Amino acid sequence: MKNRQILIVAIILLQLNYCLSQTNSGKINGFVFNEKKAAVEFANVTLHRVSDSVFVKASITDEKGNFELDNLSEGNYYFKVSHASFENYKSKSFTLSAEKPSLSFENIVVKTNSNKLNEVVVTKEKQFIERKLDKIIVNVENSIVSAGNTVLDVLERSPSVMVNQESSINLKGKSGVVVLIDGKPTPLSGTDLIVYLKSVPAANIQTIEIITNPSAKYDASGNAGIINIKFKKDQKQGFNGSTTLSYGQGVYSKPSGSINFNFRDKKWNFFGSHSYSNPLNYGQFFINRKFFDENHNITSNFEQNSFTKVPSINNNSRFGVDFYANDKTIFGVMANGSWNNNDRYANTDAIITNPDGTLNYTTQTSILSDESRFNGFANFNFKHSFNALGKEITADVDFGNFNAKSIQDIHNINANPDENVISDTMIATNQTGIIKVKSIKTDYAHPFSEKMKLEVGLKSSLVTSDNDVKFYNVENDEPILDVTKSNHFIYEENINAAYSSFSKELTKWDFQCGLRMEHTKTNGKQLATDEQFSRNYVTFFPNVVVNRKFSENNSLSLSYTKRIDRPTYRQLNPFRIFVDSYTYVVGDPTLNSVITHSFELNHTFKGKYITTLSYTQSKESITDIFVQDDDTRISYQIPANIQDFEQFNLGIYIPIKYRKIVNSTFSASVYLNKYSSPLDGGNLQQDFTSWDMNWGNNFTIGKGWSAELSGYYQSRMVWGLFFIKHLSQISAGIQKVSNDKNSIFKLNVSDIFLTNHIAVDVKYQNQDFFTERKWDSRVVTLSYTYRFGKNTVSRARQRASGVEEEKRRAG
Repeated sequence: MKNRQILIVAIILLQLNYCLSQTNSGKINGFVFNEKKAAVEFANVTLHRVSDSVFVKASITDEKGNFELDNLSEGNYYFKVSHASFENYKSKSFTLSAEKPSLSFENIVVKTNSNKLNEVVVTKEKQFIERKLDKIIVNVENSIVSAGNTVLDVLERSPSVMVNQESSINLKGKSGVVVLIDGKPTPLSGTDLIVYLKSVPAANIQTIEIITNPSAKYDASGNAGIINIKFKKDQKQGFNGSTTLSYGQGVYSKPSGSINFNFRDKKWNFFGSHSYSNPLNYGQFFINRKFFDENHNITSNFEQNSFTKVPSINNNSRFGVDFYANDKTIFGVMANGSWNNNDRYANTDAIITNPDGTLNYTTQTSILSDESRFNGFANFNFKHSFNALGKEITADVDFGNFNAKSIQDIHNINANPDENVISDTMIATNQTGIIKVKSIKTDYAHPFSEKMKLEVGLKSSLVTSDNDVKFYNVENDEPILDVTKSNHFIYEENINAAYSSFSKELTKWDFQCGLRMEHTKTNGKQLATDEQFSRNYVTFFPNVVVNRKFSENNSLSLSYTKRIDRPTYRQLNPFRIFVDSYTYVVGDPTLNSVITHSFELNHTFKGKYITTLSYTQSKESITDIFVQDDDTRISYQIPANIQDFEQFNLGIYIPIKYRKIVNSTFSASVYLNKYSSPLDGGNLQQDFTSWDMNWGNNFTIGKGWSAELSGYYQSRMVWGLFFIKHLSQISAGIQKVSNDKNSIFKLNVSDIFLTNHIAVDVKYQNQDFFTERKWDSRVVTLSYTYRFGKNTVSRARQRASGVEEEKRRAG
């Protein structure tokens, strides 16, 4: 096995060395000025081949009107000069050769465009949902109904995405979703990830990408796919930015504000953003559980109602700088930070009745908790471009700390039918968690031509998760440590990866194939019990994509990928997190990783109507299950490996346009989920067909007015043990843009009919229960955005770090 690893790495390094050795020595430069002999700054200069007019390379003139294009091969060329305020210029053809590798052009005069604008603002309205061949793009920036909402709210309205407001995100009915932030994995998962996404205003986000079949370039984790959240980064020269203020009113208020800025010149690009929100949220939770004896006769019925208020303060900051050493080399630094403080005030009333319906006893539980989280992350990056075809090398060094503290007091009172107190207990918990992430990666892309490219890369990451929880039984106001429940869990993980990906375009065919190798080494230790475990394994992840164009209107794409879903750090953590005295959540350090094989067939008609057929097979899929103790009436939720999981999925995407007034998108999918596994002393067999749909409509009214109406529906579906009842949402909004495009007013209403809530029922072995969860989903939001600064469009650079997978799994 080790010899195979060494061989793959050696092949990749040899490919890298070969590609780096290829150089070109040709160069041209020039000076662009106007009719008054003044230098023209920010003009685009593009180089083309004479033989086929193919674009070769580009540059931008500096403040003195100078430009330079180098690393050019021998051949016949011409160049074009374009600027919004001047007419286009095209040069005569010229030749670069070994005898004459360099040329200068000093008399390039561009004429003033008589139709020029004083300042040019480039705007292009996009649909809220766009379907590409390999991904779905959610254009958050252009959405009216997203104003004043959070990233989590936007994900709820995204196709095939289902959000549990407390703990999870599923894609196409599957768990194991990787969430990337600007292309980088986040170590957060579960509740911690949900809290973070709730704290980020949608106003800070440009787009969200949903990728179901990623290539070998991405980390192999995430059997359901990847959700990549891209923050705004202005694409304009000079100083510019925007600020947004919003106020939302549901049952409780939700104020927020954000600002982002960008300063860009020829050598430097400074960018940053900060957001603040102070929402007051609530949650209602209903549970009905039945308890049985050994003959499956009902011994009691448990009915519980909970109400929780959660005031929170959220701050998110993002700052960075790019230094353009020359037109080919960029150095960058980026830092992200988020501070979240949540208080929880929960009250639960439970009624426990006998089989004949008479009252057995009642219980009242109050939970007070104070939670604080700080996530800090830094990225150092480098990029060097060798030519305009895309030959480049990039490198990233990342490190971050993710800290969480939680103090919780649980007060429980049991009373008999005569309202006499049977027991009065108090438990206190103190939990701290620290996750440290370090990563280094490099990627190299070498296009042999415009239609053939090789990509290779290496990555190494090291993650340490240190969680300490202490339980106290409070007697006479004195906390007494409970050593049977307290624990200290330390987990270390090192993943080393290498990949190679090759793509080729032919006349009617094109294909891409890749192979990723990941070596995983883990160690876990529970200090309280001195239990330890370790794993050391190597896995190979191939992927193949083949496209066939039959005509201008019809094309087919077939893809295969192998993925892995490693347990999140929270899922491995054996600590108990109490919902109330009778319900808690706990992890399992013995969980196995999930291997998934996915096949997808896409048909595209007229370049926009897309039909997708896919099949997924997973071994030891991770889902949450409930375990119930009929004697103590205590139930707990724990992640478990399900032996076999299969899904068949059929999806369609249809864009609709009516004149220049209405732009609509409709997407829908039908899928069959099948689970089969021995579980908890029985044999789980779940087989259920579900469907979902998403419909978005944009209306252009005129004179700066526009409107949006969107909705989604998710039918009843199965997920492991659970049957999740249908849920839906309809949202609407209206927008006014000022004449100068600098002021935007938005008014929207989310979940107009209060249909977005989750209900779950389970009937398996000794379990028969129903739960329903509601939250503050119907919110009316008014927002105002002001754009400031220069509006001249130029090139921008989107940057991603190398630790998105590690961030996803933290928590």
